[in-house]
Amino acid sequence: MKNIIIISLFAILFWGCAATEYNDRFYPWYKDNVFPPEAYLKDNEEPVIAGPANLNAKFREITSHWYWCVGQTSFSGEYSSYQEVQERLANICRRYKLKVAIWDETLVDTEHETITLPHRDHHSFYAHGQYHSFTTKSYRTYSFDIDTYAYHAFFFIPIPKKHRMQYAPGFSVTNLTPKDRETFKQNTGSLITVVYDKTVAFYANLFPGDIITQINGKTIYTTKDLFDVRDASKIGDIWDIIFVRNGQLYRVTLRYDLYYSKE
Repeated sequence: MKNIIIISLFAILFWGCAATEYNDRFYPWYKDNVFPPEAYLKDNEEPVIAGPANLNAKFREITSHWYWCVGQTSFSGEYSSYQEVQERLANICRRYKLKVAIWDETLVDTEHETITLPHRDHHSFYAHGQYHSFTTKSYRTYSFDIDTYAYHAFFFIPIPKKHRMQYAPGFSVTNLTPKDRETFKQNTGSLITVVYDKTVAFYANLFPGDIITQINGKTIYTTKDLFDVRDASKIGDIWDIIFVRNGQLYRVTLRYDLYYSKE
């Protein structure tokens, strides 16, 4: 369970919907047996499904309340009702014992279609004291639009309390991807992806997107460097952190712990 990295949503949002038809597969981000059994949905529990939502904002909200994002899915096709999408995702959660799912929908294409159908026209007239009738056949053209929607979803399980200390002083990090380096104009450092609610890092005003480049004078090139500092730290140690935010260097000093003590 040590040093599980929460994958950066900055990178995730560039992942596209590759499916061309409805697909209820779950695409895990981790190998089996990485997470503790108590984190998964119990047989008598029902999952929580939230959507349609702003995935970026909702992802941060959920993970900040001590959840791991463990995978994703996508499907595309004609419009599905809210109830249909909710039930599809609930079924995935039940199948893989996942507790929370969030989703959104995006209109990706509109096709303009026409169809020509035969139509019978009925005629009648009165002549020579009698009614007469006959039919003719004509053709009518109808036009309509077919909308195609892409649906994306992410799935979560809670982080049990006994596994939270590995994220002291209250954040999760990942290595910079090539896309991150281009976006942030920064080649080295450890990117904060999640700041957990009401932790030391939360009250120190660290934020997702901050890039830690130094702790106590030690240069942080990758997450391994940060994990080395964590491994060597004990409760009460002082961390003097230098980080990059919006291209500017900042400095913050905090006490290494998960939550502030009462002393």
